[in-house]
Amino acid sequence: MYKTTKEENEVLTRVGRGTPMGELLRRYWWPVGISADLKDKPTFIRLLGEDLVLFRDGKGRPGVLEALCSHRRANLCLGNVEEKGLRCRYHGWLYDINGNVLDTPGEHPDSKLKESVHHLSYPVEELGGAIFTYLGPQPAPLLPRFDFLAADEERIAFIVGFGDCNWLQCVENGLDAVHVSFTHQDVWTDMNRAPESLEHEETEWGLCYKAYRPGPRDDTYYYREHHNVMPGISIIQKGARWSVPIDDTHNMQLQVRFFPADRSKYGKFGDDKSFVGRQRKTIGWKAVRIEPYKEYKESDHPTLGYNFPTDISAGDATVLDSLGNIVDREYEHLGPAIDEGIAQLRMMYLKQIDVVKAGNDPKGTIRDRSKNQLIIVPTHEKVIPRSQVMQK
Repeated sequence: MYKTTKEENEVLTRVGRGTPMGELLRRYWWPVGISADLKDKPTFIRLLGEDLVLFRDGKGRPGVLEALCSHRRANLCLGNVEEKGLRCRYHGWLYDINGNVLDTPGEHPDSKLKESVHHLSYPVEELGGAIFTYLGPQPAPLLPRFDFLAADEERIAFIVGFGDCNWLQCVENGLDAVHVSFTHQDVWTDMNRAPESLEHEETEWGLCYKAYRPGPRDDTYYYREHHNVMPGISIIQKGARWSVPIDDTHNMQLQVRFFPADRSKYGKFGDDKSFVGRQRKTIGWKAVRIEPYKEYKESDHPTLGYNFPTDISAGDATVLDSLGNIVDREYEHLGPAIDEGIAQLRMMYLKQIDVVKAGNDPKGTIRDRSKNQLIIVPTHEKVIPRSQVMQK
């Protein structure tokens, strides 16, 4: 039976610069905001443990800079946006999106100070309504043009919410076929029984599971095929959800949903635009906090016990935060059948860490533009005949 050691867990969960996982994750583009939300003011963000400022200059170009000014270390999120870049609120140093210092007010006209300083910056791209940045070594790989980001279809990008736990707990949750039957049993009633058959396989992009549950008739299955794409993208019906590592113990859930005109190519699609509209205005990934004697702290006459949220995102957030900031995987007892995908996922990350250490590109990175036209990762939720499975 597969067992994750304490040492492996340390490798898998630490995301800072110089850590094995941190260096792997820096080989990918990460979403850090919604394009429509970034207007004429800078904002403070954190990604992979690095404090950064996201802004859009006066020409509309997005940029990501190290948060603290190279002059006297004031936070640049307090600065003013100008046509050429971002000016620090403290002493007026002006930076462009590439980290060049354009102006150092108060210095002599012939001062060469601005030529001697280069502020840390990272490349930024916008695609599918989201803003992406890349924190790794140059040259950067291409931002993959997945269909939910790049297809000529209607879509919406939004922040689902924030979790007080390590990002990997959320990634594993996306590849966990069995939790759906119990965590979301009040919502997905057609999947409230554990799979009778469960398959896992590695793909060119990551891993996927294929789950077969008892269907509406004895001769049918509910078939669900779900993909997890490197570095931490859960491919869901009508889009994708990124588990973005803010730091070791916090994550952001960002989702892009799209509405293809020809929905037959993408499995079962419903018209959920009203749902997306509600999601766009609210934080769904919000955990019910668990703490000792919580009920007595909140009421003089409590009814003991927790009300589990019926919202899918809130349900996931509640369970995942309950595992702790970083789950102690060395004490797990994984099932050889239901947790096969979890074991494969961890081994895949450890393998890709070694690939990066050897100086090579990890799984799912693209440098050839001819291979980055439009990438479709299939998902399926449908009823199939049992005979179709028996013939395999």
